[in-house]
Amino acid sequence: MRLREATFVVLFLAAGCRPVRQGEARQVAPELTMDGVQFQIDRGGVLKATGEAARLTYRRDTTDVAATDLTIDLLTPTGPVHVTAPTGAGRLVGKTFRVSGGLRATRGADEATTPSAITRPGPDGATRIEGDEAIQLAGPGYRLTGTGFDIDPATGELAIRGKPHLVTGVGARP
Repeated sequence: MRLREATFVVLFLAAGCRPVRQGEARQVAPELTMDGVQFQIDRGGVLKATGEAARLTYRRDTTDVAATDLTIDLLTPTGPVHVTAPTGAGRLVGKTFRVSGGLRATRGADEATTPSAITRPGPDGATRIEGDEAIQLAGPGYRLTGTGFDIDPATGELAIRGKPHLVTGVGARP
């Protein structure tokens, strides 16, 4: 870079970095959109999940967040759970996040599918994952269906609600 170009860049950057004068309102765009975002979820200094989103939009004024093409690896005591979903939205301040468009979660040879799920703080403040739509859990030799579920990420325990139906034997996995 030549001296003249360097001077222009410095002056351009300096012009955008001046302090706000008294009585002058600073205009800041409330929305920030990023592509190819990688993230980590940490609770109390312990890594709980890693993931990425093709696109993430964050509103600074409300802490609302929306994401597309989500991939999340939940780190549970019983092993990692790989989760994918087309879309997700939530509010960071409320610690809530809803994924939709068809959630798929896999752990080893087991796979769960459901249209949507939501994470939110439970009564004890710990994060809970739940859903009120149909869920199917399938693996080698079994298929379990229900109309709702609760997951405790701290233990990895899954509770199927809504008259669970279990099919076992050869060909149980669709």
